Amino acid sequence: MQIKTKAIVLHTVKCSENSVIVHTYTEQHGRMSYVVNGVKSKRSSLRSSFLQPLMVLELDTDYNPNKDLQRIKESRVAYTFTDLPYDPSKNALAIFIAELLYRSLKEPHTDPELFQFIYDSIEKLDTSENGVGNFHLSFLMQYSRHMGFAPQHDTYIDNAHFDMQNGVFLSSRPSFGNCLSNYDSRLFATICTINYGNMHGYSFTREDKKALLKNLMSYYKLHMHHFSHIKSLDVLYQLFA
Repeated sequence: MQIKTKAIVLHTVKCSENSVIVHTYTEQHGRMSYVVNGVKSKRSSLRSSFLQPLMVLELDTDYNPNKDLQRIKESRVAYTFTDLPYDPSKNALAIFIAELLYRSLKEPHTDPELFQFIYDSIEKLDTSENGVGNFHLSFLMQYSRHMGFAPQHDTYIDNAHFDMQNGVFLSSRPSFGNCLSNYDSRLFATICTINYGNMHGYSFTREDKKALLKNLMSYYKLHMHHFSHIKSLDVLYQLFA
């Protein structure tokens, strides 16, 4: 079956001197993996320059639902970056987001709303001039809504404790469970309403931003099965926390 779809590059694995497996998130089928032979050849169906994290491609594919690895007939760039590849901070964020998606999106099913969110996020990261240092916090908070475990911000009250397991703010800290301190809970509540339009208005100390990122990652691990360590996280700590 011949299928045309947009695909976002998440991860690439070299399987031989001249072949790679490209893991993507597609508009038509969700998570999809493709084997590309002769990737260094000018005649390759997918050029090596198309393999950078979060590159958005238009693919013509031979889709076989019974195979784990699909084949690409032709590929084109569907969104041309203007700033992301040349800005070290944005590039580091792209690597982090691509790895996060690679480790969290496992199922090959269609979710147009999620795909559009990721596409819009890539475009926003590429073109944003202000608030880039908070981009990852905004992405993580918005992505949690799409994945169904967003914190319930409307339960927040002064001096509350955030219950990481149940995603709610509590008036008192229970004797068991995974809860944040009053201070960390207030920080967590602060970013519950962060988005790309207002992220430039949030100001945090380096220590607070590190705590936020650490707690967000812990929150993701509690709510996503098989969510492993994000290797690129250390780079974000150095750049933004």
